[in-house]
Amino acid sequence: MPAPRFDQLHRQSGPFFVALGGAGMFGANLYLYGSGGQWIGIDCGVALESTASGDNRVSVPSLSALSKHDIQLSALLITHGHEDHIGAIPFLWRELGCPLYVSPFTAQLIRGRLAPNLDWPPLHEIRPLQAIGLGNFQAEWIPVTHSIPESHGILLQVAGKRLYHSGDWKLDAQPLVGELTAEGRLRAIGREGVDVLIGDSTNAPNTGASRSEAAVQDGLSDAIRSCHGRVIVSCFASNLARLHSLADIAMDTGRYAGLLGRSLLRMHSHGRAHGYLRSRPGFIGAWELGFLPREQQLWVCTGSQGEPAAALGRLASGSHPQLTLEAGDSVLFSSRLIPGNELPLERIRQQLQGQGVHIIDDDMAPIHASGHPPQEDLRQLYDWLRPRYLLPVHGELYHQQAHMDFARRLGIGGLIPSNGELIDLSAQPCRIAELPWALCAVDRNG
Repeated sequence: MPAPRFDQLHRQSGPFFVALGGAGMFGANLYLYGSGGQWIGIDCGVALESTASGDNRVSVPSLSALSKHDIQLSALLITHGHEDHIGAIPFLWRELGCPLYVSPFTAQLIRGRLAPNLDWPPLHEIRPLQAIGLGNFQAEWIPVTHSIPESHGILLQVAGKRLYHSGDWKLDAQPLVGELTAEGRLRAIGREGVDVLIGDSTNAPNTGASRSEAAVQDGLSDAIRSCHGRVIVSCFASNLARLHSLADIAMDTGRYAGLLGRSLLRMHSHGRAHGYLRSRPGFIGAWELGFLPREQQLWVCTGSQGEPAAALGRLASGSHPQLTLEAGDSVLFSSRLIPGNELPLERIRQQLQGQGVHIIDDDMAPIHASGHPPQEDLRQLYDWLRPRYLLPVHGELYHQQAHMDFARRLGIGGLIPSNGELIDLSAQPCRIAELPWALCAVDRNG
């Protein structure tokens, strides 16, 4: 495919779309939209790639396409606070050089990653369902349920087109923490018309509807009641609904709950500060919990993806400074395996079983719910929005293809984008050029 022409990037109204990460892969989400020479970005995340040593290599999208073609972003819009959507900001902010538009909770997560002594680009806190003008673009954040509070789809109106960027989402009538999906606004958007939907493909191959967080709370409660020794639950630190559930379950089952892992402690603090977590009775310190009888202990820890340096990995290897597991203890994996982490996670499972620890996962009990939409969720959203065309992103090619096939059965056209492809959205989406793209490994501590 040819390189883009100057007039396509800097003069024509388009609008145009290009992914510099997140299309045909998991992680490193960075999507650009352009019109009349103005460009904005949506999300800026990291990708995690497992290595032979069991560690995860952290990579961020290359911005070489921007410098090569003299593209300057005027704004970066953020859908939600997961690392694959905000984690690259501390590494790329100097090159981006533009203001960020973000919800209050996600803004706090970003500020927590930025060195306070540097002159960071401004973070503008948005209000959902209130459109703001950004030059040629008008943007509106639409609340959706996901596995972290303040998740949004973004409606863009530009060059006479209405584009809906879904972000990560699911349908959940009982999310426990955070807002419900703004169904009424989505229906209204659909009545007004959606030209192109740029959508989450993670669970597109899966039939059925999403499991609610309320159902997960019931499943965790039943599983934990059956355990006799200490209980360790591994989950994603950002899932505040899961922390909410586990604090309540601990109280109801005669246990006390504590947190292991810096990211969990940090996220718990942010959740409390924004009113998403209450203290009934909450979590006690690790030092206090460790002195209680085993059958009264419920630990929540990081490391559900097999990271050897995280709390669960250190527990499995017997090297955690605050806790040692014993035969008869139970570990619950309240999480979804991210593709690429199979080998390190299997290594941890074998280490745990070698210690006589019981393992319970989502194949054995309903103790996890994905934050991404399977086919019945997709069907419902597309019935509300009635998009003419789809660009499936946020997934490997297999997931994108399943998403596109499902959409075509609903009468929706479109194409499957790859990273670097410049796509003209002025009529039926079509590929017109190719920009350079790559991932760059970074030092997560640097």
